[in-house]
Amino acid sequence: MTVFFDGIMIDRKEKMKPILTERLVCPACGQALVFTDEQWACSACPQSGKIMNQIPFFSPVAGDIVPFEKQVRAPGLGTPWRQANWKFLSVQMDRLMPGSVILDVGAGHGDFTPALAKHEWVALDIYPYAELDIVCDLTQVNPFRLASFDAVVLMNVLEHVYDSRNFLTNLAALLKPGGTFLVAIPFLIKIHQAPYDFVRYTEYAISQLGQDAGLELTSLEAYDDPVFLIGESRRNMERWGLCAISKPKRIMGRGLLLALKACEFGLDRLVRGFTRSADSKVAPAPVGYQAVFRKPS
Repeated sequence: MTVFFDGIMIDRKEKMKPILTERLVCPACGQALVFTDEQWACSACPQSGKIMNQIPFFSPVAGDIVPFEKQVRAPGLGTPWRQANWKFLSVQMDRLMPGSVILDVGAGHGDFTPALAKHEWVALDIYPYAELDIVCDLTQVNPFRLASFDAVVLMNVLEHVYDSRNFLTNLAALLKPGGTFLVAIPFLIKIHQAPYDFVRYTEYAISQLGQDAGLELTSLEAYDDPVFLIGESRRNMERWGLCAISKPKRIMGRGLLLALKACEFGLDRLVRGFTRSADSKVAPAPVGYQAVFRKPS
């Protein structure tokens, strides 16, 4: 069955996941919730909220969010950075205990859901994509029991959060002692999902943010892709640089850019993107970082 939410067509879910309802509490007083098909309500205070398509809403949906279209996502598809994310997340999922419960924050259309499929998971975002389990802005409200997840996953999300310190502190509180906190975040990459693209973090900032949230850094790797960076510069020149010069120079510039594109094609077969430990002191310029934190036992 298909339902509509503010003009959004979504496929109706049959029911909420038990692993979700077992972990939800009133964000105001922390008491148990009562659920119907259309509403959640606190059993002890006047707090309540709507449920749409079996997705409970704990935050209003901002009107200026431009939802992105669903794309086919899988290992081996997408940009080299996305492929590196798949590998990173799959390796970390294999290291979790069987039956772990994961909170996938900023899940969107469930791009990385197949990598989580060995475990149970809750998909969360601030926009009601059909693949979600809950809509909530965790910088503003926390409807979960503390220490109720074995792992928290942030895949290309942290750059879209303005109040990152409060956000990470709230998420760390949801982890069980000894739990795993996984972060993938781009660095040298274009602005995306505007107007909700706020920051780029160096490896030093990522480490410090985790420490401020009470987490221990166990692994931090950089993903380098020199050919991708050449391509980004070429595309910027095509879109913006050529517009600022005279027509004869534009013609010459287009020819040089075509030659550069051919060089990229050849270089991409010689030098693929690669991950390395983020400890280089020689002017690192990574496409992004991937970090593993642990909550102290």
